Amino acid sequence: MLDWLKKNKITGSSEPRQSSAVLRVIGDRGSGKTAYMASLARWPNADTASPVQTVNPVNDEGNELVRKAQDLLEQGLELEPTQLDARASDVKDYTLSITLKGQFSWKNPTASMASQLVTLNISCKDYAGEFFSDLLHQAGDFRLQDYLEDCLQATGIMVLLDGSSYRKDLEYASGLDKFLTALDRTDISAEQRRIALVLTKCEQTELWVNRHKPAYLASARFPQVHRKLQSWQQMGAGSIDYFTTSAFGMLGTRFQEPNAQRLSRGVDGVTSVIKDPKRWRPFGLVAPIYWLCTGNRHKELDKG
Repeated sequence: MLDWLKKNKITGSSEPRQSSAVLRVIGDRGSGKTAYMASLARWPNADTASPVQTVNPVNDEGNELVRKAQDLLEQGLELEPTQLDARASDVKDYTLSITLKGQFSWKNPTASMASQLVTLNISCKDYAGEFFSDLLHQAGDFRLQDYLEDCLQATGIMVLLDGSSYRKDLEYASGLDKFLTALDRTDISAEQRRIALVLTKCEQTELWVNRHKPAYLASARFPQVHRKLQSWQQMGAGSIDYFTTSAFGMLGTRFQEPNAQRLSRGVDGVTSVIKDPKRWRPFGLVAPIYWLCTGNRHKELDKG
């Protein structure tokens, strides 16, 4: 899969026509990692105003994500959690190709659409939620070292946090500290990486109203995590940026409400299923991937 990504990468321009990234998604159990990936692969009810033209699965695992979205999410059912009992090499490696529409430029109105398209090729592993908490309690577990070494293959890491699980801020910060320290010790090349902190389930009203201020929301909800990531960046270890997403999105335009039926809420956050699958339109899923691939923010993707 790495060879496929390298073959499909073009560099040397300020806005690459094709850009590739090998990603790892980590986060606590219930943070919405699999729902994020399945919603991205399915890309339901695409907004005609969205910069995203298509999202296509490239391998069997990518097609499996689409089937999960169709067979479970679209039926108002929960996704099964990712299992921890596999080695990192056995964790499913989802490969997707995301094509963005060409951006019209008045300076070059005759440019063809094909010449302006941007394609993001991503290979992404979705680790089980226990991985995050086990960093605190099972430092000697062979699977953790296995996973850390696998993370070295990644050019970008997505840390997903349920935006409503703010009461676990200190626990997350401690786990993140151990993860970053272990990653640094394992990586003899000292390669700089990008880490995207992604707040999920932002269809919740208290998160939705600040969805366009992700850095503020991260620092307000998870101050310890925010400080840890900022410190890591200031040491020159890599780059950090912040994003808000919703795998389910909202209903309505003027009077909006979450397109989610809440099943439970606790310290770990919120558990929900889609309320109206026919009007399922996720928010913010591609923005962190674009940044992890290119190192740049995309203003239109940040809007939704």
